[in-house]
Amino acid sequence: MILAGVAHNNPNYDPGWKGFLSALVVVAGAALIGAGVVAGFTTWRRTEQPRAKGLWRVLLATTGCFGVVGLAIIAVGVWLY
Repeated sequence: MILAGVAHNNPNYDPGWKGFLSALVVVAGAALIGAGVVAGFTTWRRTEQPRAKGLWRVLLATTGCFGVVGLAIIAVGVWLY
């Protein structure tokens, strides 16, 4: 099976696979950031209002942790490229 992003006449052509896999790592990091934002927002929206006011710091910290880990994964993907 040949993927469109890595198709090349020479089977030993490294940059195609390297670019594809590093782009895959960048997309995985972005998906992790998106999952953290969605999880934090939906949790905040589903809690009752008096409790949601005291919970925003915890949810912001959790979303921030997802963001930091996602950015680290994106940095690894950019470094691989």
